Amino acid sequence: MMRLLSHFQSSVGKKMVIALTGLGLVVFVMFHMLGNLQLFEGPHALNSYAAFLRDMPIVLWTVRIGLLSMAVFHVGLALQLSIRNRRARPVEYTLHRYRQASIASRTMAISGMILLLFVGFHLLHLTAGVIDPTFSDRRDPDGYRDVYGKVIHAFQNPFMVLLYLAGQLGLGLHLSHAIAGSVQTMGFEHAALTRLLKALGPMIGLIVVLGNVAIILAVFLGIVR
Repeated sequence: MMRLLSHFQSSVGKKMVIALTGLGLVVFVMFHMLGNLQLFEGPHALNSYAAFLRDMPIVLWTVRIGLLSMAVFHVGLALQLSIRNRRARPVEYTLHRYRQASIASRTMAISGMILLLFVGFHLLHLTAGVIDPTFSDRRDPDGYRDVYGKVIHAFQNPFMVLLYLAGQLGLGLHLSHAIAGSVQTMGFEHAALTRLLKALGPMIGLIVVLGNVAIILAVFLGIVR
């Protein structure tokens, strides 16, 4: 037990936890996007899907607590390592040389902060209804909470559209490097696997972002009403 705790407190152990929690959050983001795409099937599909999730409170809150725990560990340990690295090298290099590093890998900290702010805003906006409580208690003709109406109302606002598109930029950049970086951190090193993951990361990031952006723009442009 002490050996495990000691390993967790090391930089290698912290990076391992960051990698594992990051992959868990990637899986959630993918399923979240797929669930939200039911908007294109109409109000009944999206509202009944949301009701289905709420009708399993034990599962729902287990998932929520698990996601919150992963997010806290992921962000907290990443900040801790960043601070430790800065203290170990208080003087910045006079010349930065980025050889094979992609834009996504060089901006992980920045995209991570954008993503953190966006997730907080998103939860307060569409999940909790704190920022805009207009549709919080409204029901559709079937008696379900009108999640569909809430989404339509939100993305008819140009300001909200811009905020959500900025959030998708941060999400896309973060996902592009997260998958390959996480797997490599866990010690899976192979030339073919590395090439696959370098392609898979940006591909998954692009698919998730395009799915989310399609929802935002379809509402804003009046394709979905």
